[in-house]
Amino acid sequence: MANKITKTGSPKDFVDHSYFYKPYMIPAVLGFILWAAYVCWTGYWGIVHGRVPVIDIGMQIAILWWLLDTVLTKTVYRLEDDGLYMLKTGVGHKKEIIIPYDEIYGVHHFKNQLMKPVTYRYTFHEYAKMDNRPIWSLLYDIGSTQKVGRVLMKASEEFWKEFEKRMPGQIRIPQEEVVTFTYKGMEKKLREQGYFKEHPEMDFEEGIKQLRQKGTEMGGRADELTGEDFHGEDFHGEEVELKDGTRTDTLEAARKKGIATSDGKEKAPEETAKEEPAKKETEAKETK
Repeated sequence: MANKITKTGSPKDFVDHSYFYKPYMIPAVLGFILWAAYVCWTGYWGIVHGRVPVIDIGMQIAILWWLLDTVLTKTVYRLEDDGLYMLKTGVGHKKEIIIPYDEIYGVHHFKNQLMKPVTYRYTFHEYAKMDNRPIWSLLYDIGSTQKVGRVLMKASEEFWKEFEKRMPGQIRIPQEEVVTFTYKGMEKKLREQGYFKEHPEMDFEEGIKQLRQKGTEMGGRADELTGEDFHGEDFHGEEVELKDGTRTDTLEAARKKGIATSDGKEKAPEETAKEEPAKKETEAKETK
């Protein structure tokens, strides 16, 4: 699927750009003033002593590059039919990332943690430093049964809402639910390789409940955001339908991914719909 995602896009794609927060220009200008003062002082010292301060000149070049890159870095996110395209450009560097939707586990609010709930092989900072919007963490499948990829993003409200339409129940959800999607995806790979043959599978709701137990690193903490904390509202204040504290669209997304739930073990809605006519036909025959 990845090769269907293009670098040019189409008119139907949803495109979002980084935002330049103007108040951040004040510390940036102050940084340039201090850099200029450093250059003047170094030049004066070199003239007085008749020497070329090579180390200082190297540091000045590095500082100037960092200041320019901080101010000029821009990002572009594009939601296409098959996946997400991201482009980050700065001074002397460019980074492109393409992730198909079926490889994305979910997106949760970013926060620094000493104990990481998932092991990351890659972490890409795909956002502009002069953008003051909150950071969100996107986890995606890299084909490993032990590690995942992570992209830190900043985007507009319109972008997130459009993303949620394309991946309902997986975007801007609590961290423990993204982690559950992640580990269930890893478990599926391990089972395909022959592991856990005798190990019974835990359904999705039960896994969420265990992750939210008080005293754990995940949802039991006072500062953790969960559906229960919002009493029917999600992260951005919109009313959502909950089941035992978990968004129902999250459960629906779990079913579509083939993750076991208590009321639909390993069966997506499409599969259930296909089975209904056969079931009714069997019942009719038994009645006759």
